[in-house]
Amino acid sequence: MRNIFYIMTLSFFTLTACNGVAQKENSTEQTTTSSYEVLSPAEFKTALEKEEKPQLIDVRTAGEFSDGTIAGAVNHDFLNGSFQKAIENLDKNKPVYVFCAAGGRSGKASNLLQEKGFTQVIDLKGGYNGWPK
Repeated sequence: MRNIFYIMTLSFFTLTACNGVAQKENSTEQTTTSSYEVLSPAEFKTALEKEEKPQLIDVRTAGEFSDGTIAGAVNHDFLNGSFQKAIENLDKNKPVYVFCAAGGRSGKASNLLQEKGFTQVIDLKGGYNGWPK
């Protein structure tokens, strides 16, 4: 009789403990939806114009930026080491528009933005070189 009581008690605690772990694991799951789009210059411009206060980032060097940029862009050079610090001040829940000269650096910057939890990242296909001037 004592063995039956012991087995029932052990079974009860095992089931309760396992159930509690499963509930805890499920309750801590977070679903973050993130999108990354590469848009043509025309699509990029249309999407950008719809934003009231767009988060537009030119990830080129300061020299490239001073030679010309898209109106309203803020320069956060992806290569100079301050990019990660600079993006901490951006709103992760608003779209972030990114471009470089031809698309390489902005692609890397876009991937990093996604890794950091930005929900919508929009990259300019062909970069500033493809932007109509």
